[in-house]
Amino acid sequence: MPILVPATVEPTPPGTPWPTRVNEMPTVSFTDPSGATTLFSDWENGWVLQPGAKGLDMPAYAFSQDESPGIDGYAIRQVRAGGKEIALPIAFWADDSRAAYLARRRALIRSLNPKRGLGTLTVTQADGTARTIAACYNNGLEGDESLDAAGARWCVTVLTFACPSPFWLGAEVTTEWRASVSAGFFPILPLAVGNSQVLGTVTVDNDGDDTAFPVWTITGPATAISLTNVTTGEVLVLTRTVNVGDTVVIDTRERQQTATLNGSTNLWSNLSDASTMWALQPGINDLTLTVTGSTASTRVRMTYQPRYLTA
Repeated sequence: MPILVPATVEPTPPGTPWPTRVNEMPTVSFTDPSGATTLFSDWENGWVLQPGAKGLDMPAYAFSQDESPGIDGYAIRQVRAGGKEIALPIAFWADDSRAAYLARRRALIRSLNPKRGLGTLTVTQADGTARTIAACYNNGLEGDESLDAAGARWCVTVLTFACPSPFWLGAEVTTEWRASVSAGFFPILPLAVGNSQVLGTVTVDNDGDDTAFPVWTITGPATAISLTNVTTGEVLVLTRTVNVGDTVVIDTRERQQTATLNGSTNLWSNLSDASTMWALQPGINDLTLTVTGSTASTRVRMTYQPRYLTA
């Protein structure tokens, strides 16, 4: 088995601060659909993420373009980010026995089985910030027993993951607004409250590099819900009587768009024709939230995950 050691650090030039690479490198892990996590950056327990990872930053883009007779070049009509592929060179071993190594290898293969569904790759930086991306195994563990790739108790390979979405996700951001008998909104935003409706203009700062699609949770009572992104001019209007304690969830995320009452009743037909499952734009978004028929028991909660172009 070759001896694997952490990357060496070149001597620091006098007067020029240079971070130690071992301390600054992120850690990478894969969590399978059942919740089992494999940490690829775990030297003490026999896992090393080798230099040469690829695909951790921007995705490839596809352009829809038009050409016109007699005019040089072309006009770009649409830009779409494609899915991405992430390659992770890893080494893993077991010091005690061949049987222990084979058990580790087989457990990893079982965890990576793409037929079980999408798992999650997580990259955690030295400061503790983490971003995730949905991924499934593509190739890399077919079985290479050549002298420089494997031994009795070790293996070196490049694991390749397919990522249907091009975006890395940050931590969930949740904000809740509620009416109170003192005619205020809590916990942060000072919105005016009338006797029959929650009406307010709020500002949301999306820290991501791209759009983010919120999940709205409205706790009754209410008779109509209007959520407007003033920044884009888009509206989302649902008309339905919601009793005290009932919950409406409007999920605007791509490929998951739903509107339900108490987790079971489909409210899609209660959405207005003008409604769109609008997204938060990168940066500042001005929103207007209106809930008619509300009382001090009414709650409006928004949850979203910022989407980033890099880990």
